[in-house]
This record gives sequence, C-alpha cells and structure tokens, in this order.
Amino acid sequence: MTLHTEKSTAEEDSDIIEFLNRKLANLSVASDAAEVLGKNDDGLPICEVSMLLPQYAHAIYNALHSPVRQLRLAAVVRLRKYLSLQNVDERVDNVLELNIIPLLIEFLETYNDNLLQYETAWIITNIAAGSTQHTQVLVAGDVTQHLIKVLTTSTNIEVQTQIIWALGNIAGDGAVFRDIILSAGVLDPLLYILTHYDRYDYMAVRITVWATANMCRGCRCSDPSWSLITPAFPILGNMVQLNDPEIIADACWGMSRILNGTHKHREHALVSDSSLCRRLVQLLCEESLSSTVHLPVLRTLVNIASGAEKQTQAVIDAGALTVLTSSFLTIKNLTLRRDACLAVSNVAAGTYKQVEAVLTEPKLLESVVALLWDNDMKVVKEACWVLSNSTSLHDPGHIHIILQHNIISSLIHHLRNPSTPCEILNKILDTLVNILSVGDVPGTDTLPDSHNEYSVKLASSGIVEALIETWNNAGGDNIKEKVLGLLGRWFYDYLPRNEHSDAVEDDGIDIASIEERVSRMSIMGGVDVF
Repeated sequence: MTLHTEKSTAEEDSDIIEFLNRKLANLSVASDAAEVLGKNDDGLPICEVSMLLPQYAHAIYNALHSPVRQLRLAAVVRLRKYLSLQNVDERVDNVLELNIIPLLIEFLETYNDNLLQYETAWIITNIAAGSTQHTQVLVAGDVTQHLIKVLTTSTNIEVQTQIIWALGNIAGDGAVFRDIILSAGVLDPLLYILTHYDRYDYMAVRITVWATANMCRGCRCSDPSWSLITPAFPILGNMVQLNDPEIIADACWGMSRILNGTHKHREHALVSDSSLCRRLVQLLCEESLSSTVHLPVLRTLVNIASGAEKQTQAVIDAGALTVLTSSFLTIKNLTLRRDACLAVSNVAAGTYKQVEAVLTEPKLLESVVALLWDNDMKVVKEACWVLSNSTSLHDPGHIHIILQHNIISSLIHHLRNPSTPCEILNKILDTLVNILSVGDVPGTDTLPDSHNEYSVKLASSGIVEALIETWNNAGGDNIKEKVLGLLGRWFYDYLPRNEHSDAVEDDGIDIASIEERVSRMSIMGGVDVF
C-alpha cells in the first residue's frame, strides 16, 4: 500500500439518513391522542391519553407508589401510551417532572412480573428517544447500569428486546453515553443474541442489530473504546447474509462505522477474505433493494477499500469496480454517485496493480472523467481524488492511460472558475504535479524543465492562463504556493519576460520573480474566465 497517498473515507454524520437512524421511539400501533383511558375501571381517572399529564399527574404519581400491583401497572401503561404520542411536544418533560426514575428502576428489576418490566422498559425507551437532556436524566439516575443488569438476567425475549431498544437510543445520543454503555459490557449480550439469532424472533434480531450499529456510532480506531466494538464486525458481517433489508442496512451501518477512520491505521485489517465483499457487491446488484439499503452497503465497501492492501484487494476481487461502473457512477442519486466515486478513489490509492485495475476497468475512467463536469461539487471532488490517487505513483503507463481521456479541459475549467472550492483546486494541482513529474528529464530537479513533453502539451492547452487565473482568485496561501511552484518549475518560460531580460538571462528563479511575472500577465488582461 502506498504510504504517501492518503485515502479518503466516508464521514457518516454528513448523511441525513444516518441522522434519522440514530434514535427510534417505540410508538403504539394505534397511538391516538383522543384514546380514552380507564374504561376497564382500573382505579384511575377516565381521560383522553393526551390529557393525562400534567392534568392527572397527582393521581398517576399516587398509583405508581401504590402497593397494589394492578394499580401500579395501570399507571405504567398509561405513561407508556402517553409517551407513544407524537403530537404532544412536552410529553417527556411532563413524565420526568414526576421524578419517578428510582421507581422505574424498581419496576425494571421486578423479575416476577415480565409485563411490568416490559412496560417500564418501553417508557425508558421513549424517554431516551427524546432530547440529549432527557437521556442525561436517565444516565444520571444510573438507569443504564440497571438496564444492562436486567438484560443479562432476564429470560423473557420481549423484555430483553425492549431493553436493547432503550440502550440503543441512549448510545445513539453521543459518544459519552455510548462509552458508558460499552464500558459496562453491553456488547456481549447483544452479540450473543446475534450469534444465536435463529432462537429469537424477527423484532429481537432487528432491534439488536440496530442497537449494535448505534454502539459503533462515531467510534474511531484511535479511540480507546474502539477495541470494545471490533468484536461486533464479523458478527455484523454474518447478519448481511440474511435476506432482510432492514437488518442488512443496519448491519452495514455498524460495519462502516467500525471501519471509519481506519485508513489512517492500515494495520487494522478487519476483512480477512473477499467473502464479505462478494456479498456486498451482490447486494448492490439487487435492483429490488432501495437506496436506504444500497447506501450503507456501498459505504461499507468504501471504508473496506480505504484500509489495508488486503482489504482493498478483496474489494477488487469481488468485482466491485465493474458494478460501480455499470450501476453507480452514473446513478441519479447524488449520495450513491458520490460514494461510488469515493470507493474508486480509495482503490486507486493502492498498489500498482490496484491502480492498474482501476485504469483498465472498461468505461470506468470514462465515467469518472464525466463526473468532473458534475453539477455537485462533492462528486467533482471525489472524481478529482480518483485522478490524484491514480497518478500518485508517477508511473508513465498510468499517466498515458489517463491522458488518453479528455481530462485537461475539465481541469482547466475548474482552475479558471472563481467559485471552485479549494479542496478541488488542491487535488487538481496535485494531479498536475504528478503528471508533470513523470515528464521530467533526469537531472532537472531544481530548474525549469523546457524539455518536459507534458509541460509543452499542457501549455498549448491553456494551462498557464488557467493557473494564472487560479492564482488571482485563490483565497488561501496553500493554493498560491502550489500554483507558483508549478509555474516556476514547468511553465517559467511561458510567463512574460522582465523588461531587461532580452540581453541578459535571469539569474536563477525565485518566488518574487515568478509573482512579478504572473502579476504582469494578469494586468495585461490576456486571461478570460471562460
């Protein structure tokens, strides 16, 4: 793997789909705000569920503290129904104002009453589905420790499932809460369920996969808690073998999160063979699956390709490049199009043979070059990464293949466009340096190389004027320095001469000289933006 080339990796939190996948309330099938409670004379006032709190807070509080089991259970059920409403904004705050966290823990640990445990866990689940402040109240009350305790001791699948749902919501509220739960040993019982998934019903497996994926959220391999979640990777990999779109999507989110950031620590090769990649590629080929499944599947492949050489090769061996080219580099969905290009750029950051696989895949490079003209700058950025990575080995054969496609006109377009983002300009300039370096004649490391075949071709294409325009528009010193470096090394003779340079050759090259000549060229008005 080429150490000098940094691989790109997908940032999960930039995607709205994952944000919506963070926490899930458990809503009643028919949660009607006008539902009338108390028809069965349960000892509590008859009222509409939406009017329960704060109007009947005193009656609910007394019932929760009652020694009569049926009255306590009736109060808990009412609170659960109240929290399951979606159109009562203050419902969680109203419940927490009852100061019943210690009671919820007591009910949760009433092992001889599965129904009370289940309803209580449902209440906690929906409190944790609220704001971060609501989750903080639960954590401060030590609810998480008791949830995990009951999870490991209860034999009731419905109770276990609801507890896992609650823990998944708490973990989804941020790294601090996630680490508290992971440190308490939550992953072992979750992975046990997934390992023995055939013993559990669909809902238990579905919620456990989702919760496990939330435990992996935002945990990079440089974090101390990363080692706690890596055991989940192979088990989540097994889950994608199931024929259930929801389970597949959440399992892939979990795996992609575990892999996120491993491009900076490539000794972590979590993918040992290509069997997982083959399954992921197979899933990309299934047209019946929606983008909500294809996106996490593709994101997992992106992050696998960003890792160690063996992982990248597994992606190639699974036939990913062919599928990406035929179905995703030209897809209308922006996020999928961008991630497909990102996957290609990660493969192109690999070894000589891996770059060769990218450049020789039929129609792949043609599709990437077309993406240089994409309307979305995120896609353009990834296409530029493909070119930069593909040229980073400075191999003449690779450069020859790339230049057979019409990349220069698109690069010039972005260089001359004042609205081109700096990150795109950086990758374009890096690509030009890589190309021009191949054309250097040995022994010309410090002086401008007038014998460089690529500098001649690029200059005739208008690259000098484009670089001048970039220098004039650049908002950062890094861009200006790269432009001056290119002009000074490869295009110095194409800049206007100093007034007295006809008789005497310039004595060496310095930045001030280049800047002066670039400024003269821009003042002369010889550059058009388009």
